[in-house]
Amino acid sequence: MSMKMTQYLRLSDESMIRLDMDRGVSASKLGRLVEPVSWKRPAADVISEVLYLVQADAPEPNSFAWEQYAEAARLRGISVDAEALRDLPHTVLLSDEIAATYEF
Repeated sequence: MSMKMTQYLRLSDESMIRLDMDRGVSASKLGRLVEPVSWKRPAADVISEVLYLVQADAPEPNSFAWEQYAEAARLRGISVDAEALRDLPHTVLLSDEIAATYEF
């Protein structure tokens, strides 16, 4: 199974600007499988894992690459700094395919 994560900034008019900082993860279940593979997990666990994976590129523990996100936004014409991004709320949106795969 492969999952792609894409970061966006939602603007005040509710439009979203893609930051092109895609991340992804692949997983597999090994061993002799007699029954179909189940990936069933609670949505909260999947969201927590997505947040962890997006933050995994942080240069040190408990930090986050806010400046990289701000630079990606500036390259798309959005005037923002790392401190402003840090204070914005965030949301994880899961696709219908992910919801079906994780059975929630």
